[in-house]
Amino acid sequence: MKRFLTAGVACLAMMSATQTLAQEAPTAEAPKPMSQPRDWSATLVQDATGLHDIMIDSHPGVHDPLNPQFRARLDQGLAAALERAKTTTDVGGWWWALRAYVASFEDGHVQISMTQRDFGFPTRWPGFLTVYRGADQVVANRDDADPAAPPLDARLIDCDGVDAATLAEQRIGQFRGRWFLEAIQARFGDWMFLSAQNPWQTEMKACRFEAAGSTKTYALDWRATPDDLSERRTRLMQSVKPDFALKHFDDGGFWISTPTFNGDPSSENYAELTALVADMKAKQDALRAAPYVVLDLRGNGGGSSHWSQLMAQVLWGDDWMAAHPEPAIESVDWRASDGNIAEISAFLDKLRATNGQPELITWAEDAVNGMKAAQAAGQVYWRSVDDEAPKDAAPPPPAPQLMAGRVYVLTDSSCGSACLDAVDLWKTVGAIQVGRETSADTVYMEIREPVLPSGLAEIAVPMKVYRGRARGNNVPQRPAHVYQGDITDEAALQAFIRSLEPR
Repeated sequence: MKRFLTAGVACLAMMSATQTLAQEAPTAEAPKPMSQPRDWSATLVQDATGLHDIMIDSHPGVHDPLNPQFRARLDQGLAAALERAKTTTDVGGWWWALRAYVASFEDGHVQISMTQRDFGFPTRWPGFLTVYRGADQVVANRDDADPAAPPLDARLIDCDGVDAATLAEQRIGQFRGRWFLEAIQARFGDWMFLSAQNPWQTEMKACRFEAAGSTKTYALDWRATPDDLSERRTRLMQSVKPDFALKHFDDGGFWISTPTFNGDPSSENYAELTALVADMKAKQDALRAAPYVVLDLRGNGGGSSHWSQLMAQVLWGDDWMAAHPEPAIESVDWRASDGNIAEISAFLDKLRATNGQPELITWAEDAVNGMKAAQAAGQVYWRSVDDEAPKDAAPPPPAPQLMAGRVYVLTDSSCGSACLDAVDLWKTVGAIQVGRETSADTVYMEIREPVLPSGLAEIAVPMKVYRGRARGNNVPQRPAHVYQGDITDEAALQAFIRSLEPR
């Protein structure tokens, strides 16, 4: 039994930028709980301290001998939030201070979201937005009626004497984390010239841009963003989440879209994934005989690695997968806490109530029983060791390649967590990665979502840590064939992939 599944109990790891904007874009009327009079300084102290205590209680990094800096980072983040609380007067001060605390962990599996999903901040802009093209920030959207805005494609040099790279780290990276990743820059780069009631940064006064070989300074006129801001940002970020689908083209190729690997057995996605895998099994012979198969992971932020294993079995078969194993993870250490045990126990109850996959039930039972035994013995971790193949076992015999054509795995910047597990697995057994560079994750996995003391926000907290994973901390998967066009354009993507086929 392979125990190292990423069950995706509640995967927040790679929130899409459009989902994040829903919390930060303007709304017609502020919901009552957030608009009621409140001491936001005291609320920040309460929630920052609560976040710290939850992490101390349940995060595997607190006692991780391979990450001795974790505890210091946790304490330093609390100290910074408490210092900001001294001058916090409104909801923006509370929210952005907590965002900065969470971002300081540099971990996509440590996230924060408002429990009141429809609350939003009023947003402002200077009449234009920039995005990353390579290492440069360029103007990609502007108010056409504003003659004072820099032209499209103008390259940002600096603002108020601060160079563009430093400015981006201060204005965006400080509140998003992992700014060294191409995927994070691609998803949040347009926040350079957006303001959303963040008192910990100021609105720039003047910026220099280079266009057509000349440099010009532009005075910035900050004002309310247009009503179609969300649509503008979606176009800029090329954000897409296709429907679940198994398509068969006239040239014999197949296109399989999986926009999530949701592991919640009570979810609609779980039912859709179950149906998709069943459809793949019914068409197995045709898939294996096809000239090419595209495994489309656009928009997929993770969930359960169980699904990618099932899909690989349909395409390549158990014998081929055994003959081409992924580099082994040595073990998994689960942080044995009451909260973590309760989370996996609830997931196990859902699986049993819905007649979930037997492999997942066994996985959850092992985790619950193991953490309880560790607690009873006074141990911080329960260690899970993969017992699928003993270290001294003979190598598997050669296996036939059942896929007649190439298999392409299509990725974008949203791919993280169990989506990365899928890319790891599929590339190991022979798939070719195309599209854009993925996001990345740390070795801290399997999140739960406790609510902070105010009740206004919840955080994502990992419960386990991988030992000896081949792909290191915050290392993305890079495509063999980079697609530079609009990744939301499926027809253009089809033409691109067909151009890669041997003639």
